[in-house]
Amino acid sequence: MRPLLKLQTFDGTGSLDTFLNKFHRITKYLRWDEEDEFNHLCASLEGVAGQVLWDLDPRANTQDLVRLVQTRFGTKLHAERFKAELHTRRRAPGEPLQTLYQDIRRLVSLAYPVPDHN
Repeated sequence: MRPLLKLQTFDGTGSLDTFLNKFHRITKYLRWDEEDEFNHLCASLEGVAGQVLWDLDPRANTQDLVRLVQTRFGTKLHAERFKAELHTRRRAPGEPLQTLYQDIRRLVSLAYPVPDHN
């Protein structure tokens, strides 16, 4: 018997790419069928991210839901904003170098997303 893994929630504030990567890995590991994938994904969306369910067609599947969430919260359409943030990012007074480094790494990955090769 496979150990129980819990899919974390997504509320629109964290990294959508990280969330979806974890989601796809869990679905593969637990061998979920389409209905399981769809329902677990719906249940994992909270707050403003959960509001995308209001606009979901009743015949929608997992791929439709993923596309809708990517449109609203994905980084591909927001890359220019992250590039501008990266360009203007400066170390705040008293900010540790490690914090600056981590934020710059985050902004670089959001501003220059790696193409999806699935």
